Amino acid sequence: MSGNTHTRQQRHWLKALCASALVLAASCATVNSTPDAPQVPPNERARAAQQHPQIVAQFGGAVEGPAAAYVSSVGERIATSAGVPGQCTFTLINSDVVNAFAVPGCYIYITRGILAIMNSEDELASVLGHEVGHVVADHSDRRQNTATLGTLGAVLVGVLSGSGDLMQAAGQVAQVYTLGYSRDQEFEADDLGVRYLAATGYNPYGAADMLGALGVNDALSARTTQREAANAIPAWARTHPLSADRVTRANAHAQAAGAVRDNPPEVTRSYLEAIRGLIYGDDPAQGFVNGRTFAHPTLRISFEAPQGFSLTNTATAVLIAGPNNLRAQFGAGALPQGGVEAHATAVLRQVLGQTPAQVGQMQRKATNGLETATLPARAQNQQGQIVDVAATAYRVGDRAYHFITLAPANGAGPMAPMLASFRTLSEQQAAALRARRIEVVQVGARDTAETLSRRMAFDDYQLDRFLALNGRDAATPLRAGEWVKLVTYAR
Repeated sequence: MSGNTHTRQQRHWLKALCASALVLAASCATVNSTPDAPQVPPNERARAAQQHPQIVAQFGGAVEGPAAAYVSSVGERIATSAGVPGQCTFTLINSDVVNAFAVPGCYIYITRGILAIMNSEDELASVLGHEVGHVVADHSDRRQNTATLGTLGAVLVGVLSGSGDLMQAAGQVAQVYTLGYSRDQEFEADDLGVRYLAATGYNPYGAADMLGALGVNDALSARTTQREAANAIPAWARTHPLSADRVTRANAHAQAAGAVRDNPPEVTRSYLEAIRGLIYGDDPAQGFVNGRTFAHPTLRISFEAPQGFSLTNTATAVLIAGPNNLRAQFGAGALPQGGVEAHATAVLRQVLGQTPAQVGQMQRKATNGLETATLPARAQNQQGQIVDVAATAYRVGDRAYHFITLAPANGAGPMAPMLASFRTLSEQQAAALRARRIEVVQVGARDTAETLSRRMAFDDYQLDRFLALNGRDAATPLRAGEWVKLVTYAR
């Protein structure tokens, strides 16, 4: 969550909803011609150019510098191979979410999170090629909309209708960012992507390797975060299915092209050099999620979610999900003239909109020395179920922070410890929060995966993280002289 959060709560809400709806290849451009003569319509390009600054802001900002230029150069090679040279814009997004997506007009976005798990330019080209494949194949007109939103914002939009503006904006978000493709469309984009790889001189095995890396990364994420089985499939896999068939087909294409699986060492190193120093995980400007704890070194605040809950940090808010459909969002804004009570009231009004609800009495207390106000409400969803919504606000100097919680009737109890955990950090505690970065090192004669993994900036699963980060398996020993990635604390 950025320290520059907006004071208007509705903008908070919508931006958090957008950021949490990231999916791999969420929406690609509309192309009004055949794959043999593709053309991105100028009006779509113009519209995308207008939307671009807002999209970049919603998803954490753009990463500038050599890594961004590198992504653009690879993307342009793929676009040229696809027959749309100069018609696509490639942007590296400052988000640790493993993701890539595009919007109409062939503006393609890829996160630093997915770059971190790649190990060659071939893999990067495969992801960008897949996105361009959706564009060229005109899937944006022929897609199947299987949008499902699981965040608190989406739940409220779906079940507490009444705010026309909120509903309209949420519908636009769903239309742009949560579209799924059919199985045949995924296969077609895969096939086109592999074709672009081969035509551009990239190794076609990059596609299969990338699909495999995505699966390994998600399996590791499920273990390290103790994600519940019901939530084990992330958004990008639900809407962009990572099936065994896709991996098998990608391998078959590479074999048919006569490709060799192993990349020359210089190919791997060139990619690693391009991403050396890239932030890994949360950006300090947006705060840190460490398991169930959120802490912000600049704002000097922290809270902890209960066991079984998960946190998703975005540029504008922290999204919180727990068992039994418990949802929450953490955000901030300037303290209004009426103090925390006025802030809690404004937040709740923005959430409810015009939805009929029974608003309870304002509850005042102190939380870890901070003035606190909670305003509860009860409403009915479209299925006739009763839900409890509450806004809890805290005063820290001239700023107000808040949780918005959503739970089945009388079911919000498990979130009480989280609300009570909000606190400020000392200067020393804030200074101890450091960013992680990707470091590139050469394997020495005595180095092993085990010894190198001990240098990883994690307290747990160090070897598993090292192997997943470098696309390795435990059975294959490292070779002296090769280059690998580590995640270390920024100096």
